[in-house]
Amino acid sequence: MKKRVIIIGAGIGGLATANLLAKAGYTVEVFEKEAAAGGRAGRLVKDGFTFDTGPSWYLMPDVFAHYYQLLGEDVNASLDLQRLKPGYKVFFESQPPITITSDLTKDAATFESIEAGAGTALTRYVERSDMIYQLSLRHFLYSNFSSPRDLLKKEVLLRGLTMLRMATTSIHRYVSRFVRDLRLRQILEYPMVFLGTSPFKAPAIYSLMSALDFKEGVFYPQGGLYTIIESLVKIGRKNGVTYHFDSPVQSIMASGKQASGIVLMNGDVHTADIVISNADLHYTETALLEPQFQTYPERYWDTKQPSPSALLLYLGISGDIPELEHHSLLFVDDWKGNFDAIYSDKSAPEKASIYICKASQSDPSVAPAGHENIFVLVPLPAGIDVSPEQTTDLTARYLQQIKDMTGVDLAARTVTQTTFGPNDFLTEYYSWQSSMLGQSHKLTQSAFFRTPNVSKKLDNLMYVGANTTPGIGLPMCLIGAELIYKRLAGDTYGGRVETIEQLTGETSR
Repeated sequence: MKKRVIIIGAGIGGLATANLLAKAGYTVEVFEKEAAAGGRAGRLVKDGFTFDTGPSWYLMPDVFAHYYQLLGEDVNASLDLQRLKPGYKVFFESQPPITITSDLTKDAATFESIEAGAGTALTRYVERSDMIYQLSLRHFLYSNFSSPRDLLKKEVLLRGLTMLRMATTSIHRYVSRFVRDLRLRQILEYPMVFLGTSPFKAPAIYSLMSALDFKEGVFYPQGGLYTIIESLVKIGRKNGVTYHFDSPVQSIMASGKQASGIVLMNGDVHTADIVISNADLHYTETALLEPQFQTYPERYWDTKQPSPSALLLYLGISGDIPELEHHSLLFVDDWKGNFDAIYSDKSAPEKASIYICKASQSDPSVAPAGHENIFVLVPLPAGIDVSPEQTTDLTARYLQQIKDMTGVDLAARTVTQTTFGPNDFLTEYYSWQSSMLGQSHKLTQSAFFRTPNVSKKLDNLMYVGANTTPGIGLPMCLIGAELIYKRLAGDTYGGRVETIEQLTGETSR
């Protein structure tokens, strides 16, 4: 008899896990409180504009390709991927902007024109970043760290001293060994924002992100990143996954060492052999489970550092904006002060480092003719209350800053606007500390230090999503789905699964 699996939440981690398990022969049902799938990777359609509500960078294309291959699918047939040229543009407070092409030869020449020797330094930096990235793919990202032998492989041992040094060195300090110019350091350090941490705290192993920027490239799926969600649901239906939307979960039922199913807010009971939660992990543990079944109670989270929260703006703009690229970044001169305000002072920065996406540059379908689709992300401290009045004031402040740094007056040309602030992360996603991404990726919350994806109290309760292994981001959630599958199949090897049939051990039947 097939084992029955219930998955709480239809975010990308929940959808990806459902597909793998259904493909492997489990009976899978997904329960989602909203009317549609996606979670933080949602879609907003308003006044003729179509916005991705969350993630907007398509990185680590090999991770997507591998995941689709496991399901017998071709990612390029499922998604209409376009490589962005250029990759992104960076604006500074007091210096001219820099455009990153994602062509290492051209970008090295740009670095060299700013600082003598920086071009060669960038090439060395990216080569080492790629080595770390490939090593991580082979031995760390696809590992549940269930066995010490995951870390006792020859390649890991040979690189062990280098990795240890990089794990105990901040990426800010590491980058400073390669380039001195503030702008160039900012370009190499900014990916830490998308990992929910500060370059002054993040370990240098995350320099691997630069291999993606400068070597693998930045991509965009036509129709927006929500087409990934649509694709996963389509694959799920083909493999027999059942979806229940508008079905918020009230609690996880359990007794002894077993979870037995879920109770919905309307009182309906659904039983299962295995329960997997893609809901916010803090919410799952502290709200859906009774205290005696909580592996990670409130006191556990008191010791953890959240990623920042954010102010998100979805703007429909009249006219063209040639000054901006598909991806644009605004970096302030007081780089360290910006991160100190968010992580130490817990205050909204007076001047913020800001991310802007102009998806309509690559995809005319997301905005009416003669208009631009603009998404603005401003990192803010986690765990602070921001009133509607404060949100309005912050919006005006940061739109003025965008005008000052880019010359583009978005406020004057806005024809439709939707705002999403820290308090919305709490109410919409039950997000721990109103964080945008979950736990930050500082060293003690990375790799084998990250919160495991399995309950210690209930043998058949597991977790997938940004708060657990391997971490933050769409590709990481796809990997997280594979880690769940490997646990259920009895596999402890730290590498990728090449086919569903590869794993041996416990079966679904």
